[in-house]
Amino acid sequence: MRSARRRALIEKRRKTVRLSGILLKVILPIILILGIFAFIKLSTKYWDGENKFAFAFRLENGDVAVSVLDPKLTELTTLVIPGDTQVEVAGNYGELRIKNVWQLGVNEKLGGSLLSATITQNFLFPVVLWSDSDAGALTGSNSFGVFRFIFFPKSTNIAFGDRISAGIFSLKVGVSNKNLLDLGKNQFLVKQKLNDSQMGYVLAGNVSQRLTIYFADGNFESGTTSGSSLRVAIGDATGVPGVADKVGAIIEVMGGKVVSINKKEAADTDCTVSGSNPMAVKKVASIFSCKVSTENGNFDLEIDLGQKFAKRF
Repeated sequence: MRSARRRALIEKRRKTVRLSGILLKVILPIILILGIFAFIKLSTKYWDGENKFAFAFRLENGDVAVSVLDPKLTELTTLVIPGDTQVEVAGNYGELRIKNVWQLGVNEKLGGSLLSATITQNFLFPVVLWSDSDAGALTGSNSFGVFRFIFFPKSTNIAFGDRISAGIFSLKVGVSNKNLLDLGKNQFLVKQKLNDSQMGYVLAGNVSQRLTIYFADGNFESGTTSGSSLRVAIGDATGVPGVADKVGAIIEVMGGKVVSINKKEAADTDCTVSGSNPMAVKKVASIFSCKVSTENGNFDLEIDLGQKFAKRF
């Protein structure tokens, strides 16, 4: 009897050991992998991996760059703006060389958002994401630099999940499909004396479509007609000439079609965005820091601008 009990006890212990082994070798790794995957998905805020992904960053030499990741073409294009380019700083901070905008943003506790907004307003590049110089690693072939950008960025508003996706995409693309366009070495900028009497660059007239084409977004295609653009209406209660037109120009770079700019009585409001395409609404709201409205109108996308928006634009 005791022998039988002992054998049963030994067998029970063996089963426990086997179950523990399975738990350690199979189940726990699966749970860990699923947990990591869930964390990455939850910390991914901006990039769906299907449409273009753009962000601005500064370079150590004072230049500023905007990189566009295009998953459909499997390309990474970087547009470099010389640091000595004179721009109208967003938020009504006046005119500065663009190399000084990053530090101004730091001083004003705005971070890199002042730089991304300034790029958007001057070059019509719709970028809301920004990073310090470590983001430049994505444009090269330095795997350690990509690792640092993902896990130990200096300063950025790019979420962890988005950094992982961008880093993996950068490594997958390879050097052959990474394009670099220096605006100072092309006809897009003109060299001349600036306001400080020193030589620098200014935009050569209107921003060329050869540059803005990189930022066309698939989310701005109408869901009713394949290949057609979202119809966009802008309500202008800013009381400031040119603001609504500039917003409309940026929307059209993204792929929308501005069919109406309705002048209204000036109102002490900021801005709201509504529409039938949730992704397009989300992108426009993030670029212009607007509130999302659930009201349905007569257009695919509707943007209402007020005086407070004009003051910070």
